[in-house]
Formats: sequence, C-alpha cells, structure tokens
Amino acid sequence: MLRELRIRNLAVIESADVTFGPGLNVLTGETGAGKSIVIDAILLLCGVRAQTDLIRSEAESASVEAVLEPAPGSPALVVLDEAGIPLEAGQLFIRRELSRSGRHRAFVNDSPVTLALLERVGGHLLEVHGQHEHQRLLEPSHQLDLLDRFADADGLRETVATLFAKRQAAREAVERTRGAERDRAQREDLLRFQASEVDAARLTAGEEEGLRVERRRLQHGERFTSGLTEAAAVLYDDPRSATALLARAAQILADLQRLDPEFGAPAPDLEAAASYAEEAVAKIRRLRAAVVFEPGRLEEIDARLDALTRLQRKYGDSVEAVLAYRGDIGAELDRLARHEEVLAAAERDLAALEAELETAGAALSSRRAAAADRLGSEVQRELRRVGMERALFEARVERLTAVGAAGGDRVEFRLSTNPGEDVKPLARVVSGGELSRTMLVLKSVLAAGDRVETMIFDEVDAGIGGRVADMVGQKLAEAGRGRQVLCVTHLAPIAAHAALHLRVTKSVRGGRTRTGVETLGGDARVDEVARMLAGETVTGTARDHARELLAAAQGTKASRARTVR
Repeated sequence: MLRELRIRNLAVIESADVTFGPGLNVLTGETGAGKSIVIDAILLLCGVRAQTDLIRSEAESASVEAVLEPAPGSPALVVLDEAGIPLEAGQLFIRRELSRSGRHRAFVNDSPVTLALLERVGGHLLEVHGQHEHQRLLEPSHQLDLLDRFADADGLRETVATLFAKRQAAREAVERTRGAERDRAQREDLLRFQASEVDAARLTAGEEEGLRVERRRLQHGERFTSGLTEAAAVLYDDPRSATALLARAAQILADLQRLDPEFGAPAPDLEAAASYAEEAVAKIRRLRAAVVFEPGRLEEIDARLDALTRLQRKYGDSVEAVLAYRGDIGAELDRLARHEEVLAAAERDLAALEAELETAGAALSSRRAAAADRLGSEVQRELRRVGMERALFEARVERLTAVGAAGGDRVEFRLSTNPGEDVKPLARVVSGGELSRTMLVLKSVLAAGDRVETMIFDEVDAGIGGRVADMVGQKLAEAGRGRQVLCVTHLAPIAAHAALHLRVTKSVRGGRTRTGVETLGGDARVDEVARMLAGETVTGTARDHARELLAAAQGTKASRARTVR
C-alpha cells in the first residue's frame, strides 16, 4: 500500500507531502490545479522514463519519493530479495531524482537501482489506469494470466509448462541423435583407429614409472657398480674394513673381561654393530648384482617411452588417462552400434510427451473457454451498472496451432460500446472514459486474481454523471476493499464514496504558481463536494446536497459492510 508521497519541484508543485490511506482515496480540485502531476509522480516511481521539462522552472532538480508497505507474500518482495534489497521495518522507500543535466537516478531503500528493476518492483505494487497510459491489462499475455487466475487454472498451466519443457528437451535429444547418424560412420572409423592404436601399445598401468627407474639405473650403471663395490670393501672386503675392526675391538674387550668382568659390558653392542654391518653388506651385494649391463636395453626403453609420450599427447596426460580414454572409446562404439535402438527409444519418449502435452493443453483450453464465458457475462453485467448499458464484452479464446509453455491459446479481451459495432480489442477502444470504466469493472471482477496492491484510476469519470457516477463510485469503493484505490475525479458522487478525500489546490504567490495537496474532513470536505456540484459559487443548497451525497455514500458503505459480514 502507498502510505506517503513526497514531491519536490515537479512541474507546478514546489513541495507537497501527501499521506494516503487504505480503501478508496480520491483526489479532487479545479481543472489545471495539478492533479495529473500527482499521477505523473506515481508513474515516475513505476519506472516511466523522465523528461527534464517535468522539473519546475528555475529549479535544477526535482524528486519524488514514496513510502510503501508491501503486503506479505507480495511478488515485489521476491524481486527485492533477488536484488539483495531488504525492507526497512516492513516499509519500502522508492525515490526518483531528476536533473536538468539529464543524469536522472533511482533508489530503492537508498540503494541505487536501474529503471528496469524499478519498473519490476513498481509494477507489482502500483498500477495506473489512465486515458493515455500504457496498461498491462491491454496486453493479451496479461489478459491470458488474468483469465487463468479467474479460471483457477494455475495448476493446469504449470503442468503444461512442465510438459512443454520436457518435450523440448526430448525433441533436442532426438535431433542430436539424428544428427549423430549423419556423422556416425566417420566417427566410428576414427574411434576404431584410436582404439587399435592404444591396444597395439599394450599399455600397463604404472609402466612408465618403472621404465624411468630402469633407465636411470642403466644411465648411471658404472657409478652404481663402483659405488657399491667401494661400500662393500669399506664394510667387509678390505683387511681394515669395518667388520674386521669391530671383530678386533670385540677381541680386545674379551681379553679385558677375563681380568675384570665389567670391561666386557660393551661387547653386546659391538656384536650387534657387526651383525648390522653384515646385513648391509648382503644388501649391497644384491644391489650390485641387479646392475646389469644389457646391450641395447637403454635404446629399447627410450623407444618405449617415446611411444608412450606420443599416445599421451593424443589421448591423456598419463598412461592411466590413456587407458581410461580407451574405456570411453569402447562405450561410445557400443552406443554407436546401438544407434538405431537409441534413436527409436528417444522418438518413443518424444511421441509420449507430445501426446501428454496435447492432452494437458486441451484440458487447459477447455477450462479457459468455460471461464471466458463466465467472465464475459459477469463483466457485461457490471458494465451496465456503470452506465454502459449497451456494451458488449467478451473474453475471446483462440486455439493456436501448437501448444506452448503457456498452453495452446491466445486470449484477447474485446469490447463494443455502441449498438451495431463489432467487439474489438480493448487497446482499440477510443473513448478514455469508456476504457477506464471497463478497466474498473474488470479489476473488480478479477480482483481475486490480481495481486497489484494499489490501483490508480485517472479519467474514470469521463462522459458520465448522475446515477452512473454514483455507481462508479460504489464500484471504486468495492474495489478498495482489501486493497488501496486512488482515483482522480471531477464528480461529486464519486468523491462522496471515498474513505480519504484529498484536494489539490493551486495558488499564485510572488508571481509563481504553486500547487499543494491537503486532506479534507468535516466542513472542508462538504465545501469541496459542494464546489464540485455547484462550481465556483457554493451556495447553502449546494452544501445541503453535498451533505446528502456524503450521507448516502456512507449509508451505502454501511450496507455493503453488513452484506459482507
């Protein structure tokens, strides 16, 4: 709901702070007072592109700010959440700043936003219906959405959308499979060549590392042999080797032990050291025996490593990767061999989904057709109540050649306001007043399915008066139950039904025109309604008539409330 509107230096409005309330809010005032500027300000908050000529003369900038309270579950909250913009104490602050330099800016809760985001947020919260404004309700796609909500067909439509997505995926799978058929022979030849090349190499996991170890031993064979021979000599073979010295030390200690047993204590350690040395010598001899100088073996290893490198350049970074690729080749060759079987299965899946989609689309179309008849009857009946006695209205459902994500229908709301004329699309209705009243009736009938929280009507009273104006006022008040309605009007019978009455006034001070907005109540409201009845000269009779209108409207409101209870 729109709580507050603050306007600075916009057209003839220097400064205005307007507070709105729930239910029906009306804006009245003399012609040219600036009521349309208030609507223009709201449109700016909905993302309409700004023109610099909207900035008040002699001012360099203008601004419009609104305080809104989105209802729980409002689609606007989803848009804000996606944009990472939280509410502030349950409120939403939208601001547009206009500059003569052309650098206009938009903010939501002090976060700069694009006009596209502002339009998405504002479109869920505010909807302006005016004679010259672009209205979502004129778009066939939106009319389709409204009819589906009226028909309680959201579940069916979701089923159709899901089946359509599955059908599209199945169709793409069939096309891919058919496309593979054209390249199958060439692909099969390539894979068989690659498989034979890998198979001929007779690869073994871990083979490469073993070859590189053997290559290093062959490259440094002489060094390994000489080093191992020297180590064996130092430990055992030389007369002064480590084992000989350890044995001599053990003999000395044995001789001393005969004189004093305590001097034999180190003997076990020497014996252990000698044992370790003998074990080390045995290992050295085995390593020396493993160093074999096989003529031509180094060349064989280099050739094998070169072959492995060539395969790895083509099929993987390691022998293991090449073997894994060989497994993939086998699986793909198997699939190619079963191509006809795979294609037949994909085509069966596609045919089944197409049949399901057609069935679901037909059910949705049937639901829409029945709802369209009900909607046409209800809207036509309500149009009579707002003075369009000869109007014809229909929600036309046309079957399309194919079922899409939204079903297989095109929906268009059509209207004829004059006897003998064919019904035609709402967008081609010439009279702004007739269009506004039609919008009002549609909004009233479709209220349960329309989630916009604040509806704004401009020019809804064009070409009407008397009883019809009173019926329009009642209809606006009814539309305001459970939501907020703003209406710019020149007619007292409509203004009398308002829950909140706002007057736009114009004055000239210091040679400058200034516009203000004030909330009316009590005698001030009576005087304004009387002015709307009588014109510039307000008489006692006009005031009495105004009181009667207000009392009658209050009585109608009380009667509606009792009916609702």
